[in-house]
Amino acid sequence: MASTEGDRKVRISKIAGRYLVFDIDDVAYIRREHGICAVFTGTMPQNPTQNVFLGLPLELYAEDAKMLLDRKVAYIADDPLEHLNKLKSMDDETRKSYLQSIKTQRRNAQLVFDEAKAQSQARHKDKRKPKQQLQVPVVVPTELPPASVNDDAATTTVEQKEEESLFGESSSKPAPAASQKPPVKEKLPAITPTTSNAMLSSDDGTSNPADVENHTALPLYSYLNESGYFITPGLRFGGDFSVYPGDPFRYHAHYMANSYGWDEKIPMLDLVTSGRLGTAVKKSFLMGGQKPATGDSEAGELRAFCIEWAGM
Repeated sequence: MASTEGDRKVRISKIAGRYLVFDIDDVAYIRREHGICAVFTGTMPQNPTQNVFLGLPLELYAEDAKMLLDRKVAYIADDPLEHLNKLKSMDDETRKSYLQSIKTQRRNAQLVFDEAKAQSQARHKDKRKPKQQLQVPVVVPTELPPASVNDDAATTTVEQKEEESLFGESSSKPAPAASQKPPVKEKLPAITPTTSNAMLSSDDGTSNPADVENHTALPLYSYLNESGYFITPGLRFGGDFSVYPGDPFRYHAHYMANSYGWDEKIPMLDLVTSGRLGTAVKKSFLMGGQKPATGDSEAGELRAFCIEWAGM
């Protein structure tokens, strides 16, 4: 990835027809600089059924991906093919670098665990009861009778044997070498890598490019985005898009939008139901379409209209 945002290239992974972004820095960049929110789809392995606090990867609309390509700030990689090629052509230096990055992540995880353990011990230190000291009985030494002559002789014999064993050449044996303990292996927690960026660090987006398909609503989407609106999926409000005047963290949606073809016939029932539904959820129903290209001319103007349900 580029070091500055001026020459940043967002890597969009195309997997099973979906456009995914795995890098959190790329997610922040396209939201801050290009007004693209998209949808988080990642979940936690410990709780895979939860659907409230989702995380990486970020799934883009086809319109999002195409718009970023047109602005030349992203590229799309065929992810399965890309990974197979990278794994087959990985050299020893790249392999060592990737393993070292995994080891660094494990060490960082161990530091976090140690810090949490130390904080927990500090919190519970005052709550622990002091251990009661055990009373050890005191033994009073008794006087021994004086040693006899035979005892002195036995002691002298033992001392002579010790001198012979220590200094005698015939009975001397080499002292056993001190047992060397094997080096202690560093115990680190196991982790599950969440990205393979270390293997794809040299990727420039030209090895396995992929195209964007099915971006029929791109004209209306680009028109709203260039006008400063933020766009999210509009299914819960009955439209193609929910349109916000600013970041959805700060504003409610003002419009629910649908895209139509220039010559497409719109049933009157759709206008009535969409208009009433938009009014019921305190939003305006917005629809738009672009005049198609004719001959050598490019696509023409785009028109958008808002419909609100009013009493008679």
